[in-house]
Amino acid sequence: MDTDLLTFMANAGVNDERAQASAVQLSEKVKNKTLRLLDIIVSLKDYIVSEDGGERKKSLQCLNGIIAHLPKDGLSKNEIAVLFQFFQSKIDDTELMREVLTALELLSSFNFFVVQQAKETLQTLQDKYVPTNFLAAVRYVAFNILVTLYGRFEDQLKENESLAHLFIATYIHVATGEKDPRNLLSSFKLNETITKHLSQYTVKYGEQLFDVLFCYFPITFKPPKNDPYKITNADLKTALRSAISATPLFAEDAFGNLIDKLTATSPAVKNDTLLTMAACIESYGGENCLKHWLPLWNGLKFEIMQNNDDGDDTMLDPVSNLSIKGEIKSNYRAALDVLKALGVVLEQFDQKAFQKYFDHILDELKNNFKYQKDLKQSCNILASIASGNEYNFNYAIAGSFPLFVESSSETTKLKYLLMNLSFFFNAYMEVYGVLSKESLNSEICQNKMQEYKDELLMIIGMALTSSSKLEVTVRTLSVIKFTQMAKMKGFLKREEISLIVQYITDTILTDSNKNIYYACLEGLKSISELYEDIVYEVALTRMLNLLPEALDEASIAHDETLILAETLLKIILDFTTSRHILVKESILSLTKKLCKTSASIARRSSDYCFLILSTIYSLYDNNYFLLKEGDGALLKHEIENDLYAVLADGVNVKDDDLNLSLISNIFYFMHLCNGTTGAATEVEKASQYFIEQHSITKQPNRLSMTYSKIIQALTKEIQFPQADQILSEVKSLLSGFDSTMTEFEKLGYFEILLALSNKWLDDDYILSILNWEDRSYCNLEVMIWLSKGLIAKNSKYSDDILQNFIAMLSDHVIGTKVSKLFEVFVIDFTSFKKYKGIAWNNNIKLLYKQRTFSGIFLKLVSLYQTSNNMDIKCNYLTALSLILKHTPSELVSPFMKDLLPMLLQALDMPNSEVRLSALETLKDSTEQHHQLVAEHIQSLVPSLLSLVKVDEYNTVMIRLSALQLLQLLTEHLPINYCLNYKQDIINGLLEPLSDKKRVVRKQCIDTRQAYFELGQVPFE
Repeated sequence: MDTDLLTFMANAGVNDERAQASAVQLSEKVKNKTLRLLDIIVSLKDYIVSEDGGERKKSLQCLNGIIAHLPKDGLSKNEIAVLFQFFQSKIDDTELMREVLTALELLSSFNFFVVQQAKETLQTLQDKYVPTNFLAAVRYVAFNILVTLYGRFEDQLKENESLAHLFIATYIHVATGEKDPRNLLSSFKLNETITKHLSQYTVKYGEQLFDVLFCYFPITFKPPKNDPYKITNADLKTALRSAISATPLFAEDAFGNLIDKLTATSPAVKNDTLLTMAACIESYGGENCLKHWLPLWNGLKFEIMQNNDDGDDTMLDPVSNLSIKGEIKSNYRAALDVLKALGVVLEQFDQKAFQKYFDHILDELKNNFKYQKDLKQSCNILASIASGNEYNFNYAIAGSFPLFVESSSETTKLKYLLMNLSFFFNAYMEVYGVLSKESLNSEICQNKMQEYKDELLMIIGMALTSSSKLEVTVRTLSVIKFTQMAKMKGFLKREEISLIVQYITDTILTDSNKNIYYACLEGLKSISELYEDIVYEVALTRMLNLLPEALDEASIAHDETLILAETLLKIILDFTTSRHILVKESILSLTKKLCKTSASIARRSSDYCFLILSTIYSLYDNNYFLLKEGDGALLKHEIENDLYAVLADGVNVKDDDLNLSLISNIFYFMHLCNGTTGAATEVEKASQYFIEQHSITKQPNRLSMTYSKIIQALTKEIQFPQADQILSEVKSLLSGFDSTMTEFEKLGYFEILLALSNKWLDDDYILSILNWEDRSYCNLEVMIWLSKGLIAKNSKYSDDILQNFIAMLSDHVIGTKVSKLFEVFVIDFTSFKKYKGIAWNNNIKLLYKQRTFSGIFLKLVSLYQTSNNMDIKCNYLTALSLILKHTPSELVSPFMKDLLPMLLQALDMPNSEVRLSALETLKDSTEQHHQLVAEHIQSLVPSLLSLVKVDEYNTVMIRLSALQLLQLLTEHLPINYCLNYKQDIINGLLEPLSDKKRVVRKQCIDTRQAYFELGQVPFE
């Protein structure tokens, strides 16, 4: 016997991988004609006729393994005939059924397997194979035989009636009683194949083919854990639905059975039924739907009328009403879709049939309009039918609108009218489309709704302007309807869009209700996506013109409502976001306004400047990505001179720290959006103005802040030859005027040092000017800001620099001062961070914070644990807390076990910033590491109870955060931990109930309530 045969027989069922390798070797020998299959059968004779079922199985598995690896033309007609007869002779050996069926499946895929053998295979399956006697794996092979035979003999099956009948009858025999999910998938797909492609032969078997499907409806299969086949419930549902809806032959049985299933109590069963019903309607054709639409309507109307799940809250959602949702359908929505599908199919079959269908439904619903009953469901039904196609839309609108579209002074009627219009507007968009930039110039669609356009505009406009401001629902709905109308393709002309924008603008300016405000905001933003020019001309220009001359003044709207500047600026900022023209024009106009206000002597002009600058800053910060290089350059050209004029003459800006900081950041964004073009000229221009003209490096000057922002925005690639000179002069200035310079001025100079070290000066040069021997506070500040520039770009000297500063923490003289400077290493600010799409303005590496934190944390923990001096320990803790304050929680999590004891001690430190930083970190830890926090609750609770009381270091934010953390304990820690401290905490929170700050008192009430309810059974 061939050694490969022996190897296979020895390893089959023991080492299948090795057995298969032997089968491959044997098949190669057969292909090369060095071994004949007949010889192999002879060699396996003793195994084939063995009384041991296991040996018989292995012998056939060996043959199957060889055949499986042969090419499809690798067996001659005679060889196939011999093998076919051989395997047929084994069909009565039930122990070998899987192997025999596998062999028949393999043989049927070969080129020389003939129709007669296919017939015999089918007959064998009918006569000798009883599915219920075998496991799912064996039954799966039987289905595979049918799939393979259909693939090989599709043409013959379509032409040969007797063969087709045999194939269908065999399928019914094989599929009956099947329960395995994998086999059912095959069964459903085969059934669909038969009914679609052998339809001329299926009439005789219609009832059986339907029964073998519908007996599984609805599918309730739940996949087992670790299912190797990854079959889901959805896979089976979809396959069954597709099979049931595959042929009109099933119409009579399907519709009747599906209507019966609608009475099911399970929502999942109803949903499956409705989706299947819709698929059947679309597939079965108009003639069958004409016969069954009335019972279908009678079955569906109860589902719709009694199970409305589109509540008023969705009607009042301005976002959800702007588009048709594509999420998983509710039963209510699915039932409406069935009616829509029925209407489409009937109209395509015969328009008179559709008219009869719609008229019947309309007649049944008319009384609902008369008596104001179930109006929402009624309109939803009619609108769903209207959304099918253009003919259905026009016919439905002509029948429906006269029933309810009429002006009314009654609030209730007006509310229902506005709510129900949504359904028809959505139907319009389904038929004619949603307006897009590409379809802006499309022609006006001529349809039945167009005939009501003027009336609709009048009704909605009156609802918005004539209703009392107390009628929030009506006014909100009016704004939403206007917004929807503006999105309807080919419905409104430009002048009508302008009218709508004017209505919305008037409303947002005069109504303070937040629901109406957000509806108007969404309306303006939505319309500006398509008609930005109209929104600019009608809304933005008006708002900008309404800005008063002074903050104490107020503008007057069309209805005599007074509008404050703060309100106008908030609206401008809110609705212009992400709109190119609106952002640009807002910045231009507000800069002009700033020029006038900055030099004004009117009362509160400085506050007015702050509001205007904050708005310009936010417009830049929120929309820098919109202002591409060309746009940024044009904008800079328009506003730069005005901004410099404000710096020169605007006393309300240049003499106010907040305002000067804001305008400096605006200079930063202005240059950042200008791009890299002309950056060399810009640095010369800035140096000329600030260094030469205003001598900011010779005498302390507040304009150092503005200069620092400008150079931080410029590309790091330009040459800056005077960088080392400026650095030297700034260092000298800081040391010479340290005692007289304000903190604001210092910060500007520090940021200049930061920009120079990060972008233009060599690392070795920076290292050479760091004077570690000079322990003055001024030099320490200079060194730490220069070091930040190197650390942010992951300089090779970063670790050494950090270690030097850590070493200073143990110094009894300067350690306390140095600890407070550690915050500089990781603090973020506008001009020193990464902006998406901009990589040229600084050398900040993405992971520098992670590297800095990792480099500092373990060292500080180790030093803290080994130190015995409480003052030095306090320095380590202060440095760590200030770094934690600016470090993302995901970076802190891996170190939490070592960090938590230190945080608890930080709560007692005589430093407000340290306490607050520790509290914020503990709040994150309680949510993410509650078990770890629970282990320390014994020391945590007393510390928190001391922090809620007023003292020198317990600021408002500390008292508030301590109360919030106490409440978080009840939400995240196991209840038994908190119950032990329940009464102590309730008593300990008596004092904060009379705190001077309302926000603290309110949080105290919420926290105490949480502990009062702790351990109580909720009252249902």
